[in-house]
Amino acid sequence: MNTARDLADRVSKQRREAWEKSDPTVAMVATEAVNPDDSTVIRRVVAEAGHTGKEFDEMVRRVSALIVGRVEALADHMPADGGD
Repeated sequence: MNTARDLADRVSKQRREAWEKSDPTVAMVATEAVNPDDSTVIRRVVAEAGHTGKEFDEMVRRVSALIVGRVEALADHMPADGGD
């Protein structure tokens, strides 16, 4: 079985081209959720990894949260205050 991080990496690779065409950053940051197309890919990747039942639902949530977290982190352009 793969970790949620491994599956999130797979989803990111599969969605990279679509994300380059229409940047999902604003929508993901605003809603803190993936869009329906991303959700479909996440569900497919998690199913292909062999997760089923409650484990499937939990892994879909984890992978979705990782994807959103990555997008939010990359969108954060606030400078660090350096502890001032």
